[in-house]
Amino acid sequence: METLLDRIALAIGRVPIRQTEDGLNVYLGGATPIELAAAALSEIRPELDRLQKRLAELEGDTVRILPAKFVTDAMAQIPDSLPPDFS
Repeated sequence: METLLDRIALAIGRVPIRQTEDGLNVYLGGATPIELAAAALSEIRPELDRLQKRLAELEGDTVRILPAKFVTDAMAQIPDSLPPDFS
């Protein structure tokens, strides 16, 4: 099974890094594409994890609880009595 690391390494390995004097493309070889892919993946992994967690919340219909200060401030804006034209 191809992993995200494999796909990134494959994409990096397809990018020419220079050309020879004859005009032929030169590509990274050996373990370098995998090492670069691992470095890239380590940088984006926290964001991927956050997005996966958020998707799981949305799919699971997770209920979000509002912070108490938000609720208290909203309640404070409600008048104690109705205006005369609504009485």
